[in-house]
Amino acid sequence: MSFIYDIFAYLMKGCLYISGNHYILALFFFALVMEIVLLPLAIKQQKSQIKMAQIKPLEMAIREKYKGRNDRATQQKMTLEIQEMYQQNGHSQFSGCLPLLIQLPIIFILFTIVREPITYSSSLDGFNVQSEAKIAVEFYEAEKNALIKDAFEGTEYDEEYKKLIGYQQELGLAKVEEDTPSDVFKFSYNDTEYYPTGVGAYPEMALQRLMIDGDEKINELAEAGKLDKSFLEKTASNGKTYGEILAYFNSCEDKLPNYKIAGQNLINEPDFKENIWLMLIPLLVFLTSFLQTKLTRKFGAAANQTDANGNPIGGGLFLEVGMPIISALFAYNFAAAIGAYWIWRTLIGMLKTFILAKAMPIPVVTEEQIAEAKKAMKAKQKKKKVITIEVDEDDNSYDDMIVHNSGNSNKKAVDPTQRTPRRIEMLTADDDDEAVSTPEEVTEEADDTEEN
Repeated sequence: MSFIYDIFAYLMKGCLYISGNHYILALFFFALVMEIVLLPLAIKQQKSQIKMAQIKPLEMAIREKYKGRNDRATQQKMTLEIQEMYQQNGHSQFSGCLPLLIQLPIIFILFTIVREPITYSSSLDGFNVQSEAKIAVEFYEAEKNALIKDAFEGTEYDEEYKKLIGYQQELGLAKVEEDTPSDVFKFSYNDTEYYPTGVGAYPEMALQRLMIDGDEKINELAEAGKLDKSFLEKTASNGKTYGEILAYFNSCEDKLPNYKIAGQNLINEPDFKENIWLMLIPLLVFLTSFLQTKLTRKFGAAANQTDANGNPIGGGLFLEVGMPIISALFAYNFAAAIGAYWIWRTLIGMLKTFILAKAMPIPVVTEEQIAEAKKAMKAKQKKKKVITIEVDEDDNSYDDMIVHNSGNSNKKAVDPTQRTPRRIEMLTADDDDEAVSTPEEVTEEADDTEEN
């Protein structure tokens, strides 16, 4: 699977080159390329919706036939009849889902690319993430110890301390166990020993954060009197001072994409404290998703259509509001870059929907079409004639066509020769005349000699 990520990584680096290394613009070009690649599927989906709109009156007629009957058996029968109708007309109700399903793995791949910026988006050749993550854990530990607790107000110290621990956990902070090598760097807090493994959940994101924001954050805390910068002169376990380590990480920034927009780092997650401006990302995700749903309903096959019970076709409140809310929550809990890509993809998708709707308009189902479909459906229903005849008691030539036996009182009899039927009813072949609401019964009597 790694080769798939490599393909997308080359694509992302190409987009970064075109955008002048600005990540927010690279995400736009990335989304644009994805929409162009998926355009044939979008055209196929549009044709599918046109086909669905053309046969929608037949579905509406079927729903009308079962209107008001909500028992389970009737609903199952109605669903089966609708499915058979679509199959007879060469259309799959799920054919329009393919482009949506293909989008999901693209989102997951992009998420991996975003959370591993050093591997997939930078030009840091030969950079060992695991070993550098171990050094970064030690650096953050030294920074924690250099915090001046009395300079903070309220819960600020605890919040800053926990934030640095969070960075360490992303980098691969682990508890010391019995099998932990004795020669590794260790430190302790809350009566527990920890050590860096370099195998964290998102080590590259934490490293990238240190490369881009580390020097700035340290200077900010030092100027506020909340951090003793003298820790930078101390020597780390690798023999270099923490100042040299910070300078090295800071020099790597030039080989990374420019993740910042209006001073905000797109690798960070939106929150109401430090990254409040990034809260615009989930808000815009909601607005664009909401508008896309409205646009899709306006130009889609379900526009202004309701089923036999008066419910909107193609979704309701959940689709229009619920899904945009879920998208916004998703954007809030992950790196802002993911939300930014979602916004670009939605905007380009809206433009694509508008162009396809104008080039390949989807017909709107009318009441007249539904009435015609109901009439055509009745015309296809073929009636059957019921014939009543008399036969000899030992004549079993008509047994396969019996629908009613008025001369046999023993319902458990199996052998036709043991029964004494005098009058039986059977069905004729289909009548080619137009169907009527009830079958026509025709009675014909014949004597024994005429039948034999």
